[in-house]
Amino acid sequence: MAFPPRLLVVIGPSGAGKSSVVRELDRRRAVVVRPTWTTRPPRQDELDGSLEHRFVSDEEFDRLVVTGFFCRTGAITGLAYRYGLPAFVPHEGGPPDAVILRAPYVRSLARLVPGSVVYQIEDRPDQMARRLRARGCPPSELDARIRDNIAESTAGHLVARRIFVNDGTRGQLVDTVTEAVAVDFARSSDAAAALVAS
Repeated sequence: MAFPPRLLVVIGPSGAGKSSVVRELDRRRAVVVRPTWTTRPPRQDELDGSLEHRFVSDEEFDRLVVTGFFCRTGAITGLAYRYGLPAFVPHEGGPPDAVILRAPYVRSLARLVPGSVVYQIEDRPDQMARRLRARGCPPSELDARIRDNIAESTAGHLVARRIFVNDGTRGQLVDTVTEAVAVDFARSSDAAAALVAS
């Protein structure tokens, strides 16, 4: 019998709601979040730390690159910030691991972690722009992220197993994603039912 996948990769355009979904999935113990490292400054809601990101200086990021800490690094076109994904070894048992990633890097990660399941979170462009403004995104960064969103969404459609549109309440979206995780990562129908019920 084939083993079920152990890694959920969450992708989607900036401002689509990926972080909110992943944080709630972790809180519900539907997944275990694996953070990425980034040189971007923390947002207002990340000043005390972030579940899905570790914030480091450019110098520290360079040091981690040299030591081979990351299996993949990348950036958003038009922004100076870099992101890095540490070398990944899935844990055994319990909920699956989850990571937020950019769509163009999914295929290279899939070579490292075969059988990864990819979910895209997306929304209408005006809604994503509104969320980016609400979190205090500077105008130059806002423009770069909005320009990148079309390409990111298109790339995501090519690699995502499931696409979730963030057009209702956050609770409704997280409930829907939680049910999908239960189905896609269940070792048995009993495990799926237990996760959906939690």
